[in-house]
Amino acid sequence: MDLMRPLLSFALVAGLAAGAATAVTPAAAQEGRVLATVGGVPITSFDIPQRQRLLQLREHRTVTHQQALEDLINDRIKFAEARRFRVEASEAQVNAAYAQVAQRSGIDPRGFDQVLRAQGIEPRVYKGKLRADLSWSNIVGARFGRTIFVTDTQLADAIARRRSGTEKPMEYNFRSIVLLAPANAPPAVLQRRLAEANALRARFNSCATDLDQVSRIPDAAVRDQVRRTSSDISPEFRRVLDQTPAGKLTPPSRSQQGFEMIAICSKSEMRADDTTARNQVREEMTTTEMQRIARDYLARLRRVAVIEYRNGGQ
Repeated sequence: MDLMRPLLSFALVAGLAAGAATAVTPAAAQEGRVLATVGGVPITSFDIPQRQRLLQLREHRTVTHQQALEDLINDRIKFAEARRFRVEASEAQVNAAYAQVAQRSGIDPRGFDQVLRAQGIEPRVYKGKLRADLSWSNIVGARFGRTIFVTDTQLADAIARRRSGTEKPMEYNFRSIVLLAPANAPPAVLQRRLAEANALRARFNSCATDLDQVSRIPDAAVRDQVRRTSSDISPEFRRVLDQTPAGKLTPPSRSQQGFEMIAICSKSEMRADDTTARNQVREEMTTTEMQRIARDYLARLRRVAVIEYRNGGQ
């Protein structure tokens, strides 16, 4: 079962973790003070802000020093367990996942390197996060994947509940629009760019007819259109898309690049007899159960892990 879906969501760039979760290299270990060790593997004062930045970018929430530290500890434990069973992710897997993230963002891996660095995140430590999550997916899938089975009756009941509720399977087509503004731009520049973004949003009514307006705005860009089902995106990002009518723009979101908006080109409910919809619901049910198993598994591993906090690490 793919546990990578949250990491690979479009929210990373749309407005879509750092810290090397593999065994730390000597060079990385020297980057700052050691704040904690997990089985002797250090977590440093360099790792913490890197993890904070990426979690904040990916999850759109404030992440504290302690939350970032605990997330890094979890990744050290996950990777160690995968290594113990010799199912840690290969370099090829990590590079392929990294390229997939870049592709979902409408850019190539080199361009994605630049996006990360603009956010203050080193690509090499982001790849470390990918390696930890892929390795964890490998070990959880290998040990528990065959224990989960969704029957046709369970699937039909789940689809019926969703169609009678608010969480209906959906398909979205959208494009990201960015009005560039450096992070260190003067307040007056930021205010002007925000006003331009709000003005564009007010007059925007269709991807088919209004995208050419963006070309008339200095230092603005439109990314390629992407198609996603509701299972491909995070719950937070889905709420933003659901709250925005088709043909309109989401509210401007400040990022390191400037002000970003999502143009909702179309969205539609997937039919109950649609094979894609059935597969989506089945996958979501399997993923939910796998996530529960993975949480319990990690909790057991944490209870026996040798975790040492030091130098103000807790």
